[in-house]
Amino acid sequence: MNNKIAFLSALSPFDIGNWSGTLYHIVSSLSKYNSIEWIGENIAYMSSKFYSKKEFYLEEYASVFGKIISEKINRQIYDVLIVRDYFLGAYLHVNIPIVYIGDTTFRLFKENLKIPSAKFEEIADDVERRMIENANSIIFSSDWAKESAICDYSCIENKIHVVEFGANIPHPEKWQHEIDTSVCNLVFIGRNWVKKGGEKVLGAYRKLKSEGFPCTLTIIGSVPLEMLENDKDLTIIPFLDKSKPEHLNKLCSILKDAHFLVLPTEFDAFGIVFCEASAYGVPSIAADVGGVSQSVREGKNGFLLPPTATAEDYAEKIKSVFSDKESYIKLRASSRNQYETRLNWDVWGEKVNKILEETVENYRRYGRSSVSQKEQEQSSVSETKKNNPEAEILLSDADFYLPVYVINLKNRIERRKHIEEQFHAKPEFELTWIDAVEHPIGAVGLWRSMVKAVQTAIEHDDDIMIICEDDHVFTPQYSKEYLLVNIIQANEQDSELLSGGIGGFGTAVPVAANRYWVDWFWCTQFIVVFKPLFQKILEYDFKYTDTADGVLSAIAKDKMTIYPFISIQKDFGYSDVTRANNEISGMITNHFQQTDYRLSVIHQVAHKFKKDVNNK
Repeated sequence: MNNKIAFLSALSPFDIGNWSGTLYHIVSSLSKYNSIEWIGENIAYMSSKFYSKKEFYLEEYASVFGKIISEKINRQIYDVLIVRDYFLGAYLHVNIPIVYIGDTTFRLFKENLKIPSAKFEEIADDVERRMIENANSIIFSSDWAKESAICDYSCIENKIHVVEFGANIPHPEKWQHEIDTSVCNLVFIGRNWVKKGGEKVLGAYRKLKSEGFPCTLTIIGSVPLEMLENDKDLTIIPFLDKSKPEHLNKLCSILKDAHFLVLPTEFDAFGIVFCEASAYGVPSIAADVGGVSQSVREGKNGFLLPPTATAEDYAEKIKSVFSDKESYIKLRASSRNQYETRLNWDVWGEKVNKILEETVENYRRYGRSSVSQKEQEQSSVSETKKNNPEAEILLSDADFYLPVYVINLKNRIERRKHIEEQFHAKPEFELTWIDAVEHPIGAVGLWRSMVKAVQTAIEHDDDIMIICEDDHVFTPQYSKEYLLVNIIQANEQDSELLSGGIGGFGTAVPVAANRYWVDWFWCTQFIVVFKPLFQKILEYDFKYTDTADGVLSAIAKDKMTIYPFISIQKDFGYSDVTRANNEISGMITNHFQQTDYRLSVIHQVAHKFKKDVNNK
């Protein structure tokens, strides 16, 4: 699928000098599958010109950026929005899914910033929280950043994806596996000599030389603070600009002949340089800080030392690894393999493009029912367990199951197979197949099939039952706990019918965090029927002009629906019940999308004001 992407960043992704080339490679990788338009051009820079304050902090104007950018995006047609800078995306209100890409969070990175005030720290932290909440999907380069989003910002785990960045250099076709090991060539790369651990590297080099260990050291990007003695084995290159071909070739030539990249850094959110070293089969020896353990895997493409490790510790690790020549050569092969399988931009692009496709598809199918709303679902589950001991036992009982009565015409084999796939690996359900009653009027056949299902449930002595049609589809919002909690709570509220998802309604009123009372509803592909409704269904005299959902809307007391939906209808391109669905392609899908949109507005407003009241 070729999506049209709006790429939102303060810095140009077409300038390879920005963010060490990472923005450039992100856009280049995604451009292989999609069309991309950069929409952040000059917005941060131009905004600063309108303010007279001597110090301009972008985070303080996040809400302003949100209004400007939202208006711009909503005037255009895009499939998805990728946000790089949290202060640009935190306050967005757009009609397309938002994907947030980064390598850290403010909470993790703030120690490396010059925080102007406690007030600024509070604002910036809130902007990060809003950005994480606003995103439909989040892509981080490390588990370290993912854990911060979960623990520091209460983000739910399943909307975060971890995909490692790649090397910001051309793919090296030629690299040295069986390299000459008579002399050990060490490389240090870092712009900040102190913070990147330059002193430790220089100390390790001197220690090795003093012990007669044959080695060289090449320092790239910075200059030691002290005056150095003349040393033919020590090379200092104060600056290399990878956007210049001659500088890039110089860097690649150094890496090609290197034996170790040594970087005792005080902080790194990921470390693109480790990917670049791995591309040439060069193992890294680095400090285990930040997200470094994502790019450097212990024993696979290097080794990690504690942040407190000394120059002597680094010297000893270099010597011990390099002394075993056979193991070292294997480590080079393993390092290259790490680059080929996960630390390159082709792999990143493939993985991220799949995430984008899934995000866009879920947004199109399920509208605004984003995974972030599972925070409310999880809260509802916890509250039910707390207030209802019996419910907690039920939720924890692995042997408990829900009786499901599936209505299926015998000749609709493809639909039976579809339902079997939907319920596969869901042991919380026990399926009973109900042979659908055939009738020239589809609605009559469906009602009589429902009556048949209710009669079977009574024979089985069920207190509740789920009536499921063979076009039911579980949405990504489904979970066992989410359904059971809503069943328990709806029963406590004396509801007689709970729908997993509806295709239309008149009025909806919130009665719980994720449940709404409705005056009437369309679609019966997945409905929970409570025992008080059984007899009403059996006794109703169904007319040829009736519809099943219309009758249930009339006879069921306190009808409710779960929202976000756990069920929608699959459009098979034909309907055994509703003639209009045969005549108008995509009609049923449109019903669910429109209903989802209407409920999403009510849902957002209800939770917004509930949150406001609770905060007072």
